[in-house]
Amino acid sequence: MHIEARFYETYELCAVVDAVLTNRFDHLIKLEGFTCDDQWVAWVQPYTQYSVFHQFIEFIVRNVHDEQAEAVDMAERKGVEAAFADIPAALDDLKPEKLPIEAAFDRYGIDYQSFGEFLGDSGRRFQNADEDDIYEFMNEIRLSEAYVKLLDQMVKEVFHVLFQNRSLLLTFNEYISDILSNACLVDTEDLDLSRFISGGVLRRVRPPVWAQRAVFFRDRGRCVLCDQDLSGLTNLANVENYDHIVPLSRFGLNDVSNLQLLCESCNQHEKRDGSAVTSNRYQSWYRYD
Repeated sequence: MHIEARFYETYELCAVVDAVLTNRFDHLIKLEGFTCDDQWVAWVQPYTQYSVFHQFIEFIVRNVHDEQAEAVDMAERKGVEAAFADIPAALDDLKPEKLPIEAAFDRYGIDYQSFGEFLGDSGRRFQNADEDDIYEFMNEIRLSEAYVKLLDQMVKEVFHVLFQNRSLLLTFNEYISDILSNACLVDTEDLDLSRFISGGVLRRVRPPVWAQRAVFFRDRGRCVLCDQDLSGLTNLANVENYDHIVPLSRFGLNDVSNLQLLCESCNQHEKRDGSAVTSNRYQSWYRYD
Protein backbone atom coordinates (compact mmCIF):
# COMPACT_ATOMS: atom_id res chain seq x y z
CA MET A 1 0.00 0.00 0.00
CA HIS A 2 1.98 2.95 -1.33
CA ILE A 3 1.60 6.14 -3.31
CA GLU A 4 4.17 6.95 -5.98
CA ALA A 5 4.83 10.51 -4.88
CA ARG A 6 6.34 13.10 -7.22
CA PHE A 7 5.70 16.00 -4.83
CA TYR A 8 5.03 18.46 -7.65
CA GLU A 9 3.83 21.70 -6.00
CA THR A 10 2.77 19.56 -3.03
CA TYR A 11 4.22 21.82 -0.37
CA GLU A 12 2.91 24.95 -2.09
CA LEU A 13 -0.55 23.38 -2.05
CA CYS A 14 -0.13 22.44 1.61
CA ALA A 15 0.62 26.09 2.33
CA VAL A 16 -2.54 27.17 0.50
CA VAL A 17 -4.68 24.69 2.46
CA ASP A 18 -3.15 25.98 5.70
CA ALA A 19 -3.63 29.63 4.73
CA VAL A 20 -7.28 29.17 3.78
CA LEU A 21 -8.13 27.24 6.93
CA THR A 22 -6.29 29.53 9.34
CA ASN A 23 -7.58 32.73 7.70
CA ARG A 24 -11.08 31.72 6.69
CA PHE A 25 -12.47 35.25 6.93
CA ASP A 26 -10.14 36.32 4.12
CA HIS A 27 -11.42 33.50 1.92
CA LEU A 28 -15.16 33.56 2.57
CA ILE A 29 -16.15 33.95 -1.07
CA LYS A 30 -13.85 31.15 -2.18
CA LEU A 31 -15.10 28.83 0.57
CA GLU A 32 -18.70 29.25 -0.55
CA GLY A 33 -17.80 26.86 -3.35
CA PHE A 34 -17.08 24.15 -0.80
CA THR A 35 -20.23 24.60 1.25
CA CYS A 36 -22.91 25.63 -1.26
CA ASP A 37 -25.83 23.44 -2.34
CA ASP A 38 -25.87 21.41 0.89
CA GLN A 39 -22.59 19.68 0.08
CA TRP A 40 -22.32 18.88 3.80
CA VAL A 41 -24.88 16.10 3.28
CA ALA A 42 -22.14 13.89 1.81
CA TRP A 43 -19.85 14.55 4.78
CA VAL A 44 -22.04 12.71 7.28
CA GLN A 45 -21.28 9.33 5.69
CA PRO A 46 -18.89 7.77 8.22
CA TYR A 47 -15.27 6.99 7.52
CA THR A 48 -14.98 7.15 3.76
CA GLN A 49 -11.42 6.48 2.64
CA TYR A 50 -11.64 9.55 0.44
CA SER A 51 -12.23 11.56 3.57
CA VAL A 52 -13.88 14.96 3.98
CA PHE A 53 -10.37 16.37 4.33
CA HIS A 54 -9.48 14.81 0.96
CA GLN A 55 -12.55 16.54 -0.48
CA PHE A 56 -11.44 19.87 0.93
CA ILE A 57 -7.92 19.42 -0.46
CA GLU A 58 -9.41 18.60 -3.87
CA PHE A 59 -11.47 21.78 -3.69
CA ILE A 60 -8.31 23.79 -3.00
CA VAL A 61 -6.28 22.07 -5.73
CA ARG A 62 -9.00 22.76 -8.30
CA ASN A 63 -9.08 26.41 -7.25
CA VAL A 64 -5.31 26.72 -7.54
CA HIS A 65 -5.36 25.25 -11.04
CA ASP A 66 -8.08 27.71 -12.06
CA GLU A 67 -6.17 30.65 -10.57
CA GLN A 68 -2.98 29.59 -12.34
CA ALA A 69 -4.81 29.48 -15.66
CA GLU A 70 -6.42 32.88 -15.07
CA ALA A 71 -3.02 34.39 -14.26
CA VAL A 72 -1.53 33.46 -17.64
CA ASP A 73 -0.60 36.64 -19.55
CA MET A 74 -1.05 35.72 -23.20
CA ALA A 75 0.40 39.00 -24.48
CA GLU A 76 3.57 38.44 -22.49
CA ARG A 77 3.89 34.85 -23.67
CA LYS A 78 3.35 35.81 -27.29
CA GLY A 79 6.05 38.42 -26.85
CA VAL A 80 8.45 35.78 -25.58
CA GLU A 81 7.67 33.53 -28.54
CA ALA A 82 8.25 36.38 -30.98
CA ALA A 83 11.45 37.51 -29.28
CA PHE A 84 13.02 34.06 -29.43
CA ALA A 85 11.53 32.94 -32.74
CA ASP A 86 15.02 32.58 -34.23
CA ILE A 87 16.40 30.69 -31.22
CA PRO A 88 14.56 27.33 -31.14
CA ALA A 89 16.64 26.06 -28.22
CA ALA A 90 15.47 28.99 -26.09
CA LEU A 91 11.83 28.38 -27.01
CA ASP A 92 12.21 24.71 -26.13
CA ASP A 93 13.41 25.78 -22.71
CA LEU A 94 10.94 28.63 -22.09
CA LYS A 95 7.89 26.88 -23.57
CA PRO A 96 5.68 29.99 -23.69
CA GLU A 97 2.80 27.98 -25.18
CA LYS A 98 2.69 25.51 -22.27
CA LEU A 99 0.13 26.27 -19.55
CA PRO A 100 0.75 25.58 -15.84
CA ILE A 101 -1.61 22.59 -15.79
CA GLU A 102 0.42 21.00 -18.59
CA ALA A 103 3.58 21.15 -16.49
CA ALA A 104 1.74 19.16 -13.81
CA PHE A 105 0.64 16.52 -16.31
CA ASP A 106 4.20 16.24 -17.61
CA ARG A 107 5.66 15.85 -14.11
CA TYR A 108 3.29 12.98 -13.32
CA GLY A 109 3.69 11.31 -16.70
CA ILE A 110 -0.01 11.56 -17.53
CA ASP A 111 -1.05 11.66 -21.20
CA TYR A 112 -3.26 14.64 -22.03
CA GLN A 113 -4.34 16.91 -24.85
CA SER A 114 -1.98 19.89 -24.88
CA PHE A 115 -3.10 23.48 -25.30
CA GLY A 116 -1.40 23.53 -28.70
CA GLU A 117 -3.30 20.42 -29.81
CA PHE A 118 -6.53 21.90 -28.49
CA LEU A 119 -5.97 25.03 -30.57
CA GLY A 120 -5.02 22.97 -33.62
CA ASP A 121 -8.29 21.02 -33.46
CA SER A 122 -10.16 24.28 -34.03
CA GLY A 123 -7.76 25.56 -36.68
CA ARG A 124 -6.13 28.13 -34.41
CA ARG A 125 -2.51 28.87 -33.55
CA PHE A 126 -0.90 30.06 -30.35
CA GLN A 127 -0.21 33.52 -31.81
CA ASN A 128 -3.95 33.98 -32.43
CA ALA A 129 -5.10 32.55 -29.10
CA ASP A 130 -6.48 34.57 -26.20
CA GLU A 131 -7.72 34.16 -22.63
CA ASP A 132 -11.04 32.76 -23.87
CA ASP A 133 -9.16 29.88 -25.45
CA ILE A 134 -7.48 29.13 -22.13
CA TYR A 135 -10.89 29.19 -20.43
CA GLU A 136 -12.35 26.73 -22.95
CA PHE A 137 -9.27 24.51 -22.74
CA MET A 138 -9.53 24.33 -18.96
CA ASN A 139 -13.23 23.47 -19.22
CA GLU A 140 -12.34 20.48 -21.38
CA ILE A 141 -9.42 19.47 -19.19
CA ARG A 142 -11.63 19.38 -16.06
CA LEU A 143 -13.85 16.77 -17.74
CA SER A 144 -10.98 14.59 -18.92
CA GLU A 145 -9.81 11.28 -17.49
CA ALA A 146 -6.31 12.74 -17.40
CA TYR A 147 -7.42 15.43 -14.96
CA VAL A 148 -9.15 12.87 -12.75
CA LYS A 149 -5.84 11.00 -12.52
CA LEU A 150 -3.91 14.19 -11.81
CA LEU A 151 -6.29 15.30 -9.06
CA ASP A 152 -6.22 11.88 -7.43
CA GLN A 153 -2.43 11.91 -7.28
CA MET A 154 -2.02 15.50 -6.12
CA VAL A 155 -4.75 15.27 -3.48
CA LYS A 156 -3.30 12.09 -2.00
CA GLU A 157 0.18 13.63 -1.81
CA VAL A 158 -1.10 16.73 -0.01
CA PHE A 159 -3.14 14.55 2.35
CA HIS A 160 -0.06 12.41 3.01
CA VAL A 161 1.79 15.48 4.27
CA LEU A 162 -1.01 17.27 6.11
CA PHE A 163 -2.51 14.23 7.84
CA GLN A 164 0.50 14.39 10.15
CA ASN A 165 -0.40 17.94 11.24
CA ARG A 166 -2.98 17.42 13.98
CA SER A 167 -3.20 21.14 14.74
CA LEU A 168 -4.34 21.80 11.19
CA LEU A 169 -6.74 18.85 11.36
CA LEU A 170 -8.21 20.43 14.49
CA THR A 171 -8.64 23.72 12.61
CA PHE A 172 -10.25 21.92 9.67
CA ASN A 173 -12.66 19.95 11.82
CA GLU A 174 -13.64 23.04 13.80
CA TYR A 175 -14.47 24.66 10.46
CA ILE A 176 -16.59 21.66 9.49
CA SER A 177 -18.32 21.63 12.88
CA ASP A 178 -19.27 25.29 12.41
CA ILE A 179 -20.97 24.36 9.15
CA LEU A 180 -22.77 21.33 10.58
CA SER A 181 -23.93 23.20 13.67
CA ASN A 182 -25.80 25.62 11.41
CA ALA A 183 -27.08 23.02 8.95
CA CYS A 184 -30.82 22.52 8.54
CA LEU A 185 -31.68 18.83 8.67
CA VAL A 186 -35.37 19.36 7.90
CA ASP A 187 -36.41 18.70 4.29
CA THR A 188 -32.81 18.34 3.12
CA GLU A 189 -32.64 16.04 0.09
CA ASP A 190 -30.69 12.76 0.23
CA LEU A 191 -29.99 13.13 3.96
CA ASP A 192 -30.04 9.93 6.01
CA LEU A 193 -31.48 11.12 9.32
CA SER A 194 -30.69 7.78 10.95
CA ARG A 195 -27.06 8.92 11.13
CA PHE A 196 -28.03 11.58 13.69
CA ILE A 197 -29.13 11.67 17.28
CA SER A 198 -30.99 14.62 18.76
CA GLY A 199 -29.88 18.16 18.02
CA GLY A 200 -28.20 17.40 14.72
CA VAL A 201 -25.32 15.51 16.36
CA LEU A 202 -23.92 12.52 14.49
CA ARG A 203 -24.12 9.05 15.98
CA ARG A 204 -20.81 7.55 17.05
CA VAL A 205 -19.56 4.99 14.55
CA ARG A 206 -16.78 2.53 15.28
CA PRO A 207 -13.70 3.50 13.24
CA PRO A 208 -12.88 0.81 10.67
CA VAL A 209 -9.58 -1.02 11.00
CA TRP A 210 -7.90 0.95 8.21
CA ALA A 211 -8.69 4.23 10.03
CA GLN A 212 -7.49 2.84 13.36
CA ARG A 213 -4.22 1.71 11.79
CA ALA A 214 -3.66 5.05 10.08
CA VAL A 215 -4.14 6.99 13.33
CA PHE A 216 -2.17 4.50 15.45
CA PHE A 217 0.89 4.67 13.22
CA ARG A 218 0.63 8.42 12.61
CA ASP A 219 0.65 9.01 16.36
CA ARG A 220 3.43 6.43 16.82
CA GLY A 221 1.34 4.37 19.22
CA ARG A 222 1.52 7.09 21.88
CA CYS A 223 -1.09 9.23 23.59
CA VAL A 224 -0.94 12.60 21.88
CA LEU A 225 -1.67 14.47 25.13
CA CYS A 226 0.54 12.79 27.76
CA ASP A 227 2.92 10.84 25.48
CA GLN A 228 2.21 7.53 27.20
CA ASP A 229 3.42 4.58 25.14
CA LEU A 230 0.32 2.62 24.16
CA SER A 231 1.95 0.18 21.78
CA GLY A 232 2.18 -2.56 24.41
CA LEU A 233 -0.86 -1.56 26.44
CA THR A 234 -3.57 -1.53 23.84
CA ASN A 235 -4.42 -3.01 20.51
CA LEU A 236 -5.93 -1.63 17.37
CA ALA A 237 -9.33 -3.05 18.25
CA ASN A 238 -9.67 -0.96 21.42
CA VAL A 239 -11.83 1.81 20.02
CA GLU A 240 -11.88 3.67 23.35
CA ASN A 241 -8.40 4.91 22.51
CA TYR A 242 -9.55 6.53 19.25
CA ASP A 243 -10.77 9.97 20.20
CA HIS A 244 -12.58 12.53 18.07
CA ILE A 245 -10.45 15.68 17.94
CA VAL A 246 -13.64 17.72 17.67
CA PRO A 247 -16.18 15.75 19.72
CA LEU A 248 -19.34 14.50 18.08
CA SER A 249 -21.25 16.45 20.73
CA ARG A 250 -19.79 19.60 19.19
CA PHE A 251 -20.81 18.59 15.67
CA GLY A 252 -17.62 16.69 14.90
CA LEU A 253 -17.39 14.16 12.08
CA ASN A 254 -16.89 10.43 11.94
CA ASP A 255 -13.91 11.00 9.67
CA VAL A 256 -10.34 9.74 9.76
CA SER A 257 -9.14 13.35 9.81
CA ASN A 258 -10.98 13.83 13.11
CA LEU A 259 -9.32 10.99 15.03
CA GLN A 260 -6.35 10.89 17.38
CA LEU A 261 -4.84 8.37 19.78
CA LEU A 262 -5.40 8.91 23.52
CA CYS A 263 -4.71 6.83 26.59
CA GLU A 264 -7.70 5.90 28.74
CA SER A 265 -6.88 8.50 31.38
CA CYS A 266 -6.64 11.42 28.97
CA ASN A 267 -9.72 10.29 27.10
CA GLN A 268 -11.76 10.18 30.30
CA HIS A 269 -10.32 13.17 32.15
CA GLU A 270 -8.56 15.65 29.86
CA LYS A 271 -11.56 15.70 27.51
CA ARG A 272 -14.34 15.21 30.02
CA ASP A 273 -15.74 18.69 29.25
CA GLY A 274 -16.05 17.84 25.56
CA SER A 275 -13.35 20.23 24.41
CA ALA A 276 -11.76 20.11 20.98
CA VAL A 277 -8.19 19.33 22.02
CA THR A 278 -5.02 17.97 20.47
CA SER A 279 -1.32 18.66 20.95
CA ASN A 280 1.66 19.94 19.00
CA ARG A 281 3.85 17.15 20.36
CA TYR A 282 5.34 14.88 17.72
CA GLN A 283 7.86 12.11 18.16
CA SER A 284 11.17 13.10 16.60
CA TRP A 285 12.75 10.86 13.96
CA TYR A 286 15.85 10.71 16.15
CA ARG A 287 17.32 12.33 19.29
CA TYR A 288 19.07 15.67 18.76
CA ASP A 289 22.19 16.48 20.78
